[in-house]
Amino acid sequence: MRKFWDIIVGFLCKVPYDKLMHFCVGLIIASFFCITLGMKACIVPVIFAGFAKEFFDIWTTKQWDWFDFLATCVGGLIIQLFAIF
Repeated sequence: MRKFWDIIVGFLCKVPYDKLMHFCVGLIIASFFCITLGMKACIVPVIFAGFAKEFFDIWTTKQWDWFDFLATCVGGLIIQLFAIF
């Protein structure tokens, strides 16, 4: 069990902080829409929020980061899987 934990911690230490924040925000948005509003398709607002954030980044920094968008969507996808099953 300790080896498994060390592998997970080692992986998380290599992921940039920004991507972890996008992942956590995806989790939070999907959880909010799933729990409070009872939405079965809670991934939809997460995708919208990811696109909105990246469009804001284009507007301010002139850069689009697909990995930020993907990290946000993966966070929402985890909650979506729990909402389905």
